[in-house]
Amino acid sequence: MRHNRLFAVITAFTLLLAGCGPDDGGDSAFNPATNVDLVFSTFDLTDVEGRPSNLEHTRFRDFYRGIEPADPGNADARALAEALRSHIDVFIGGVRSANGIDYNRVRNPLDLMNQVIASAEVTNFQEGRSYISDRIDAGEAATYNTRPAGAMIRFTDQQATLARAALADRVWLYQTLAWTYNPLGPDNEPGFEKVYRTIQYVAQPAADDETAEPPELVSLLAGSQFDATSFSAFGYNRPEFATVDYLSRSYGSMELRQEFSGLKTDTLYLSNTKGLTVAGQNPDCVLVTLDYPQAELVVFMSEGEPATLASGADNPAHCSHQVPGEEWLRYATVAVAERQ
Repeated sequence: MRHNRLFAVITAFTLLLAGCGPDDGGDSAFNPATNVDLVFSTFDLTDVEGRPSNLEHTRFRDFYRGIEPADPGNADARALAEALRSHIDVFIGGVRSANGIDYNRVRNPLDLMNQVIASAEVTNFQEGRSYISDRIDAGEAATYNTRPAGAMIRFTDQQATLARAALADRVWLYQTLAWTYNPLGPDNEPGFEKVYRTIQYVAQPAADDETAEPPELVSLLAGSQFDATSFSAFGYNRPEFATVDYLSRSYGSMELRQEFSGLKTDTLYLSNTKGLTVAGQNPDCVLVTLDYPQAELVVFMSEGEPATLASGADNPAHCSHQVPGEEWLRYATVAVAERQ
């Protein structure tokens, strides 16, 4: 089920984290990443009347709304959508809107970083994106990568600091922010024209004398693939593909993979899941695929099933290896105009 072309994108992200990639060598050895230290009044993201929307570009915006069943009388579908939204809220710091099918506030390192980058207010981030854009125009490989440059990105929440919140809730350190461009593809074929971006965050461990409750999010690793021919140094760049993995302290892990071109699908994968109850069941593995053009959701679930058997073969009973016809639920969803 989960083997698709997004794995090629993830390979590029892995190379970025290692400080290397298809653009290594030659003039691309230049890397403009430097330290960035910002103080915010709050890490919370909301929409403010009269200003461009912050929430419109958050990672779960489409999926959160798109899982709403088209038939309000479908009790199983409604229960699933409610359970998924509540679970997602734990990872993204979501606060549900009054209608229950959207959020009006989020608080997490990925959405905040996306907003900061798009704001064009951080000089070094702008230098990095402009550098990538200039090299695209020149047809030459380029990298902006904080990890090999030894550059630190630190965000501090003033409100949380004054409230003596846990260290992991008031100071966010990003281990990696990277863009990479190479006109040549993985097999050195010309005309590849892709830009990859990686964001990695790991929560700071609690101080010995800390008594405040730490946030659930432990880490995240996010990557996006962009079309280099339309890549902009300003505002938001719409990805072709995007993936993000979240790890929590006590609710397991959550992965979202999105295809914005071609198939236009989102796939949510929950593993080692705790605290999720769906129609009286407590699955520890959930795989959800949302097809936007078809307005259809398919969900596979399993409990107590290992991903692989003792022989090393895939376990067909595990949710990630189940096949169409074995799904727990399939239902029609409301349309999300932006992804049709």
